Amino acid sequence: MQKVQAELADDSAEIDATGEALRFPESQLRQLANWGGDSQLSAAEALMWRMETLPQGSSAGTSLHFLASTPSWEDVCDFVDGLSKAVPRLRQCVHELGVGQLPVWRDDQNFQVGEHLRRLSLPQNSGNDVLISALSDFANAPTEIQRPPWEVLFVDGLAGNKSVFALKIQHCLTDGGGLIQLFSAALSERSDCQLRGSAQSLTALAPAARYKRVLMPSPGKMIKSGFKVWQKHRDEGYSLTSAQRYLKSIQSLNAAQASKGSRLLQQRSATNGYDLLNLPLPTLKLLAKAAQASLNDVYLALIIGAFRRYHLAFGVDDEASLPLAFPVSLRKPGDAVGGNQFTGVSYASPLNIADPQERISVIRAFVRGARAEPALDFMNQLLPVAMLLPIKLTAKLVAQYSSRLDVQVSNIPGMARSAYLAGALVESHYVLPPRPGCACMFAMISHQDVAGIALNYDPAAVREPKLLLSCVSDEFAGLCAYFDIEALV
Repeated sequence: MQKVQAELADDSAEIDATGEALRFPESQLRQLANWGGDSQLSAAEALMWRMETLPQGSSAGTSLHFLASTPSWEDVCDFVDGLSKAVPRLRQCVHELGVGQLPVWRDDQNFQVGEHLRRLSLPQNSGNDVLISALSDFANAPTEIQRPPWEVLFVDGLAGNKSVFALKIQHCLTDGGGLIQLFSAALSERSDCQLRGSAQSLTALAPAARYKRVLMPSPGKMIKSGFKVWQKHRDEGYSLTSAQRYLKSIQSLNAAQASKGSRLLQQRSATNGYDLLNLPLPTLKLLAKAAQASLNDVYLALIIGAFRRYHLAFGVDDEASLPLAFPVSLRKPGDAVGGNQFTGVSYASPLNIADPQERISVIRAFVRGARAEPALDFMNQLLPVAMLLPIKLTAKLVAQYSSRLDVQVSNIPGMARSAYLAGALVESHYVLPPRPGCACMFAMISHQDVAGIALNYDPAAVREPKLLLSCVSDEFAGLCAYFDIEALV
């Protein structure tokens, strides 16, 4: 068979005369082989994992790729099989080493890809509500903790021959940035060059699984270690003023904890509700340029402005602020791909600022200041201490902390290039986020020119979720009008 060479990203892939792809790019396979971070879970990952079995303790999120067509079921199975073979971490379970030790990832000797993959064909002429209901059931189903903590649901039968590829994944496996690293390596720029379990050997590039026993430090060792750190800082010129500055930094990063919270959002239940909307990413970028701010600043201002509208719709105009939290990525060049590299910041977000430019400027100043705080990673540094406590007590403390927040907001920069999954073009990408005790959580993930926004809300707190989403759309239109920008579709 005559072969020609075709360029694919920065690699060369062999293509036969019929156009059939024979090899997936090796650089992407290498990234997949190393995806997942360390073989030992961090204290934060261990906490997220151990809370999985507790009521309302799940931190699993569900990634949704909306596809422009419906690939064959065989191609979907082949893609998932290939993904599980290319990424050793996806064939591993969490293994506890014993009291006082962090768990590790260990190969699942009984792994069967079919146990992680199922299909749902929607009835003809099903509406969006039927799809959201099906995805909600999938997202809310308990995680099988004896297996590798991920699962795929493929939904077909959508209007226009479209489909959805849903991946539910436990947070101990990765954060949003790691999720994008996974799909950036697993999805091709071509429909005819796909990751397949049957196409080539994918396990040869996998690194050997290694782990070491890591004992959690005893309280005595922590005190001794802390004293040594204090001595080092003192010898290097640090003073009591520095310690006071650090404590003040902790207070600043957790200022929203002192807020009462909105009286509209006080109730809590164990139920999750979901909904989706999308906005044009190029317009959001134009708004950021016009406001002399980052896209994330505008996104936060958009959500806060939407809650201002939501409160006014209920006749509530005396709420000055809303306790809100957002993650800050700690990923640096050279860090392992996958895993979790983030911390959280809480913010008493202003509801009493009507002028959009003023609101964005206030948010921009806070976010910039928060990123520069010396105690930015304080919560991750505190978690090893929390892990010494019984898990139910730790979970109770975490719930008390997070339930004081009304809203959490996440922004995940997605893929800027075209992508194909099992041969079908990806039109948009969403993530149904976990909701850790707050009234609602917004997660935005971009894909090319689409900013996909997913909402996970507590029906007891958010009585009118459709109204809230409408407030987001109205606030977006209001920002466009204020800055005299035409909304691009």
